[in-house]
Amino acid sequence: MNVPEHGNGRGYKEEKEHGAKEFPFNIYICSIPLDFEQVRVHWHEEMEIIAVKRGRGIVTAEKETYSAKAGEMIMVFPGQLHGIRQDGNEAMEYENIIFRPSMLAASGEDVCDQRFLIPIIAQRIMSPLHVTKDMAVYGEFSRCIARLDRLSGEMGYGYQMAVKGTLFELLYLAFQTGKVEEEEHPKKARERIKQLLGYMEEHYGEPLTVEEAAALCYYSPSHFMKYFKQYMGVPFVRYLNDYRLTKAAYFLAAGEDSVTAAAQSCGFDNLSYFNRLFRQKFGMTPGKYRETCR
Repeated sequence: MNVPEHGNGRGYKEEKEHGAKEFPFNIYICSIPLDFEQVRVHWHEEMEIIAVKRGRGIVTAEKETYSAKAGEMIMVFPGQLHGIRQDGNEAMEYENIIFRPSMLAASGEDVCDQRFLIPIIAQRIMSPLHVTKDMAVYGEFSRCIARLDRLSGEMGYGYQMAVKGTLFELLYLAFQTGKVEEEEHPKKARERIKQLLGYMEEHYGEPLTVEEAAALCYYSPSHFMKYFKQYMGVPFVRYLNDYRLTKAAYFLAAGEDSVTAAAQSCGFDNLSYFNRLFRQKFGMTPGKYRETCR
């Protein structure tokens, strides 16, 4: 049985340290749905490269939905909302290459910092970059990914310098595509979504209507529903229910709450409605789920 991704209390802003503080770089191998059902939409201050090794999956990032196939890569810049899920019944094995761009910055004035790294660190890059096999940079990009894999596996003396050099080359290739564009200010819609997600994280057990959520984002309900689905890939009510169900599943797995208590603490006052939604999502009743986790 899959453990709900991000059901352990982590927020929409991911605070996990990737790599050591003195060298914030790491590579993770992941598989959907073998390791987890999905990676819920979230954001963080690191850059992330999603490199698909086998199969195919869906990456949602900044109002765009990408079907990522084996051999393709998606570069997600700091502050961008993104998530990963299955493409139908397809499985996907991929690796996450995550690092803080600040690790590449110089201590003084530097043309690389001013023109390229500062806009990235300040979260001013407009869109993710989907690297496909028909792009001129594809071969070099793939070789850089393979080099990072090798360096991380060997971890020879001074490998950190080679990793930094390879990351610089990856950023150079990204800017060569002409698709990495800087915006003067972060998108208001993105920032409002982040604020709403933070509110949901704190108040998921309380009533929250579409009208109230729209008011939190300073939009009309109709406009809010449209732009929420663009950013998150699903309608607001479905997303809120899914988040509540994930939290309830975590509480049930911990074994501390009854089914009724878990439902009520996650905003479901109607137990039959909760049971129906839970069974649709996890393929079993809440009670059975609790017994299985035990």
